[in-house]
Amino acid sequence: MTPAQCLRRQAILHAAEQLFAEGRFDAVLMEDVARMAGVGKGTLYRYFSDKETLYFAVIFTGFGALQEQMLHEGAEVDSVGRLERTVRALVHFFTRNRFMFRQMGRDAGVSSNRPEFCRQWQHHRSALLETIAGVLRKVSAQTAPEAPHLRTDAQILLGMIRACMRFDEPRLPPDQIVDEVVHVFLHGVARPTPEPATR
Repeated sequence: MTPAQCLRRQAILHAAEQLFAEGRFDAVLMEDVARMAGVGKGTLYRYFSDKETLYFAVIFTGFGALQEQMLHEGAEVDSVGRLERTVRALVHFFTRNRFMFRQMGRDAGVSSNRPEFCRQWQHHRSALLETIAGVLRKVSAQTAPEAPHLRTDAQILLGMIRACMRFDEPRLPPDQIVDEVVHVFLHGVARPTPEPATR
């Protein structure tokens, strides 16, 4: 694509991301995406043949950007610091893109008759878990012998983040969710007993 076409495609993806974040899949209309992106509906269909193609393009583009961020996030800090930055990147990403979290709960395509989307979804999800497992490998190497089930541990960490964001009754702010997840993942729920006040 030409630079102008790349910019137009990015504008469409950005508009679609905002609209999918605000409403259900079936409530988002292609004409609304075109209007928000500042393009004609015909132009929109030249880039994305239907709404489902556009929806998954938003998801896969978002996961690609998240993957890039996580691969370089916190390379200059220790492994526990990198874990914190990884959790922070995930929490802030899914705070902005909650509809992607809904998709992760389904673990399949919006419709079952598009196997190419299911394959791509599984590929991106697997790559995300591998990246998280890589961070956990470094944490494990620093604190103890390597954990034998790092992909399972990565699933647990991702599940903790998902549960906090979906079922968090006190509505903790994102940074506090990060602190809680990192602490519980590394140390369990126990907190140090406060020292008695001295007179």
